[in-house]
Amino acid sequence: MSEVSATGEQKKLLIVMTNGPEDPEKTYAPIYTAALSAAMEIQTRMYFLMHASKLLKRGAAEEIKLKKGGNLKQFIDMAMQNGVEFYVCEESLVDLCGIEPRDVIDGVKVVGSSTLADLALEADSVLSF
Repeated sequence: MSEVSATGEQKKLLIVMTNGPEDPEKTYAPIYTAALSAAMEIQTRMYFLMHASKLLKRGAAEEIKLKKGGNLKQFIDMAMQNGVEFYVCEESLVDLCGIEPRDVIDGVKVVGSSTLADLALEADSVLSF
């Protein structure tokens, strides 16, 4: 059964992520939380900005090994399979991290910075990591 708001609509969660590969122990929990929320049938979106944008470059998440085994890309894949929508701030991606939009993993929407405000206003809850 999907989670619904008081108005009967599907609940919406936005997870904002700023931590990147420089701080790998902080990259797992937000993506795992997103995957779980989506599995609970909560509409879940993730918005990556600042150094978190680096995680979405092809090949980068595979290099982040998790203490319990596996790598971060496995959790990104799980989240996407569960229906999590991934967004990355183009300004952070290009200007801060030097990554071209064509170099991000498939399924990620490259958007402008104002999209964060739109997504936050649409969400029932916003988590920031």
